[in-house]
Amino acid sequence: MTYAIILAAGLGHRFKETPIKPLFPIKGKPLFLHSLNVFLSCKNIETIILVINKEHRVSYLKYIDKLKSKNCYLTFGDPKQRYKSLMNAMMYVQKNFSLQPNDIILTHDAARINVTPKIIKQSILVAQKYGYASTVLPIHDSIGEIIKTVKYLDRHNKYLIQTPQTIQYKYWKNIKVKSSNKVTDLFTYLKLNVSQQHLVTGSLSNFKITTVDDLKLI
Repeated sequence: MTYAIILAAGLGHRFKETPIKPLFPIKGKPLFLHSLNVFLSCKNIETIILVINKEHRVSYLKYIDKLKSKNCYLTFGDPKQRYKSLMNAMMYVQKNFSLQPNDIILTHDAARINVTPKIIKQSILVAQKYGYASTVLPIHDSIGEIIKTVKYLDRHNKYLIQTPQTIQYKYWKNIKVKSSNKVTDLFTYLKLNVSQQHLVTGSLSNFKITTVDDLKLI
């Protein structure tokens, strides 16, 4: 079985618009629905779990009910701490489905609305073969660390980390992770070592909408 967890519980404090970022309309549809529709179109994903902010449940349901999808479920996350949303989503899956060690679980930021079925499919294939997969984009710009002066860093083998990030369930099954402010994605949460074989090439268009300026790029 293949499960997709779409994280849409954040409020988007840097976005500074109303309504909250996941519900902000883009081309007539709320932001989260763009990502969700891509995953719904992927025939190799049997179950989708959408992680939302509990306070806005009614607003999400208004759109979800119209989809009439039998494989999309809602659970609640934490609008401030990503790792809690990941924990809640996995607890929901473990409680409601009979997971097997080799089942595939994808996690994706709802704010990356330009994810493609090709990236999703490749993530699944790599995770099936090597246990887990991380979507990345090689960095081509110069990189500088600025403290008092600029220190240029070698950009060779440097990547932007995107989503989806994908694992076989056995890598999550027995993990015991303490809360940490350093958790920024699934792999820092699970403390997995990522090598070249785990990498899936993402896309420039698969960027995360963080500020209002990002809407111009979309």
